Amino acid sequence: MDPQRLQEELKKTRRELRILYEIGNLMRTTLLMDEVMYLILSVVTSHEGLGYNRAILFLLDESGRKLEGRMGIGPAHPETSPIVWKMIEENRITLEGLLDVYRKAGKRIDEELNAVVREVRIPVVKGAGSLARAILENSPVLVPAAKAAEELGDDGLRSLEIGQFAAIPLRGKDDRPIGVLTVDNVVTKLDILEHDARRIRMLADHAGLALENAKSYREAVITAQQDSLTKLWNHGHFQRLLQDALRDARERQGVLSLLIFDVDDFKKYNDTHGHPAGDEALREIARAARGTMRKGDQLARYGGEEFAAILPRATKEEAAAVAEKLREAVEGSARGGGPGMTVSIGAASYPADCEDKEKLIYCADAALYEAKRSGKNRVVTYRNPA
Repeated sequence: MDPQRLQEELKKTRRELRILYEIGNLMRTTLLMDEVMYLILSVVTSHEGLGYNRAILFLLDESGRKLEGRMGIGPAHPETSPIVWKMIEENRITLEGLLDVYRKAGKRIDEELNAVVREVRIPVVKGAGSLARAILENSPVLVPAAKAAEELGDDGLRSLEIGQFAAIPLRGKDDRPIGVLTVDNVVTKLDILEHDARRIRMLADHAGLALENAKSYREAVITAQQDSLTKLWNHGHFQRLLQDALRDARERQGVLSLLIFDVDDFKKYNDTHGHPAGDEALREIARAARGTMRKGDQLARYGGEEFAAILPRATKEEAAAVAEKLREAVEGSARGGGPGMTVSIGAASYPADCEDKEKLIYCADAALYEAKRSGKNRVVTYRNPA
């Protein structure tokens, strides 16, 4: 190799080592899963980082048998420009400032791309495409443009006009694959070569460890926020969730409903059957409640035999319908071999009944009291006193 070429290669190697060092430091700045994913993808696509046009991250589900699309950065199509990179280029943001950009964007990035990515589910089996193969072989896969459509393994991904691409496994502490990173140049159409795959893999090894740490942190946080008996959210976390849901409803000038429900005659049940049976009854009610909630609803054990459900974007009428399904599910659990219990439910809504968190809880509680007073095993919606 001639001296000039050698100098160029050394310069390139030093730059890549510097980037890897900065990436390692960057990923230690947060333990939040979404922020870690964003940093990984940003470093792959940033001009300050590796500089590819687009990157998409997939993680294995709990069973380890399916890849789920989690986040992408880049254009959904060659003619669109990613919002993140507009902000970064306009403000001359360096790698150290990437998280600030994400937070200032309200953690909403490249929404057209991510609407597709979040729907992707790919089974990890032979014949399911290159993403599955990267997991099964625990090795990078380079796919030529001519084979991209058949190797993507998902119609949603095919809609993104992905040409030649690389699928790089993300590995955890024990060298076991935990996900896949895909990289392509949708705009420039530049090929991704073997040496590109090697440098992306060096980043991917950092990324896998960072993701595993973030997952462990998330699990620890969730455990601290859960009720140990029912695995629903505990009272403290419920209060935070309700405050956040109300703030969101105010910002979008929308609606929000709250259900508070209580097990009927629970003390009598405990006295008759014993506390272990009472605990199992509460777990059964939690299971029945989960089965009736809509996507995005939040369930909590409010205290003792009392529960609460936050229903974002639900009117009082919609909340009453959910509550009635919940009441029927609990009552019906007895016919399915359950503990034979019923619940009374109170419902209240923002802004129809109140303007703040404390008043919303008060209104739902008042409706619950009325349900108890008027015979139990029923749903009552709050009505403003005449």
